Amino acid sequence: MANLLLIDEDSAYRRALASGLAQYGHVVSDVSLHAAGRVLADLTCHTHQRPDVVLIDPFLPTVDGLLLLRLMCLGSRRPVMLHTADCPEEQVLQALRGGADGYLPKPAQPAVVDAKVGALLRRVPAAPPPAPCVVGALRVDVAERRVSLHGVPVAVTRSEFDLLACLAEHPGRVVSRTVLRTRLGRGGTTSINGIDVLVHRLRAKLGEPAAPVRYLHTVRGKGVSLHAADRGVQHHRM
Repeated sequence: MANLLLIDEDSAYRRALASGLAQYGHVVSDVSLHAAGRVLADLTCHTHQRPDVVLIDPFLPTVDGLLLLRLMCLGSRRPVMLHTADCPEEQVLQALRGGADGYLPKPAQPAVVDAKVGALLRRVPAAPPPAPCVVGALRVDVAERRVSLHGVPVAVTRSEFDLLACLAEHPGRVVSRTVLRTRLGRGGTTSINGIDVLVHRLRAKLGEPAAPVRYLHTVRGKGVSLHAADRGVQHHRM
């Protein structure tokens, strides 16, 4: 089993391949090519769970595909496989010379992708676990999916943890509700009200059901930020 990141502008193909790969035990995160910038930003965070392998079709008329591929190779620090259709030989060579770890023509059967991924991972160590994020007395451990406050475990639901994990990638930064909706609900299906409900529930579990707010700060019209209210307490990663 591997954690795979599939970047492709063809949403129907993404869904079909992700579904097929799930039958082989893989966990697949799939995003559109236009979300690649956000993906790169996420991968620079120490608290973000890195994929084991990235599969990407970087070519669109409006996109410098080879540059994007090189950036993904550098930013992900994981094996990156070029997965595209009707790619000229010279373009494949440029991609491989630019850092790609392999080329797999599209479309491909899930069994073939599974075999290619397996071959890559036999040569490359698994992705290291992300570092826990500590903000004041709050600790969010993405690798173990655990939350603790003052060293005491806090029981959270899957959605509550995913919200905290997303905010913990950029402690102190306001994350828009649009981004949170996309990250928590596939295709942005989580409602704005749903985000607010999760924030309310988490505040109660963190002992701050009412003002003053200690960790989860909402900014009207902008989003949510995770930081310690006491400015004397610095957030850091361990």
